[in-house]
Amino acid sequence: MSRENAKSRSNLLLWALVAGAWGMSAAQWLLPDAKATATPAAAPQSFGEINVERINIVDASGKTRLVIANSERFPDPVIRGKAYPRSIRTTAGMVFYDEDGEETGGLATMTGPNGARMAGTIFDYNHQPTDGIGLMKTESADGKSWMAGLTIADRLPYAPGGISTSEGVSRIVLANRNQEASLVIADTTGRTRIRIGVDANDVPKLEILDADGTVVGSLPQR
Repeated sequence: MSRENAKSRSNLLLWALVAGAWGMSAAQWLLPDAKATATPAAAPQSFGEINVERINIVDASGKTRLVIANSERFPDPVIRGKAYPRSIRTTAGMVFYDEDGEETGGLATMTGPNGARMAGTIFDYNHQPTDGIGLMKTESADGKSWMAGLTIADRLPYAPGGISTSEGVSRIVLANRNQEASLVIADTTGRTRIRIGVDANDVPKLEILDADGTVVGSLPQR
């Protein structure tokens, strides 16, 4: 290779390096700064006390993930994009939503029939108005009757193109009702088949029932 060719190639390489350096420098001025264009997160704020009727917690896309609300602003359940009337009026509570925007559970205080005071935490099965598992407390308005317990229900089959408006069958109920502790297990149709409990007089009992509700075995034996 001649000396002139080598010098020419050296000059070309030098200009390429200079152009690259200037290009990188210009890019810093001409291209948008990711930090500058990003939406800044709001600075955390502290409150000693706040009065609000409803709070919607949303994700980055704006989809609702959690609602905390009073009775007037409490949302109806949403299943497969459709809202359904809530079966009982809620005094106040919290609702959780899944990735599809459907209600998947919550906790609430309620006023039931005849002024009964109720509170519960429930988690639903997907795509249907069926409670999967729930914790519930209820007391009569006069305080003479009360119950606290846990319920577990069957999940309904998915209905193509829609949902079933019926509830799933309650299979297990563990409760303490007016000092009577009991465990009730039902079959797939909801008929009680096993009862275990200790009554208010501290007497234990176990009963096995057939499909017609007749006791076919018990301890202590009858």
